[in-house]
Amino acid sequence: MRIIYAQSNGVLAVLAPAPKFLETLSGTEEEKLIHIANKDLPTGTKYEIVADDVIPTDRTFRNAWEYETGSSEKTSADLTADELEKYNMKENL
Repeated sequence: MRIIYAQSNGVLAVLAPAPKFLETLSGTEEEKLIHIANKDLPTGTKYEIVADDVIPTDRTFRNAWEYETGSSEKTSADLTADELEKYNMKENL
């Protein structure tokens, strides 16, 4: 599974998580990807989790790919205090 989202410049991005990192997380595959979206995407970024076969394999017109929101669209959120501590990140107050 992959995370797709529109970057601030409007270009579609595909986030493919590292398998070794996924193994360190608990929960379902979708819960793990939601965690990664919250960790790696700017807060408030709209994204969707899609199956690998949704991503076109022909890279010829890669910059022409478009992202249309669907019913499963999610919005990235801030990491919890426990998650910030795990990644050795501190909130700036």
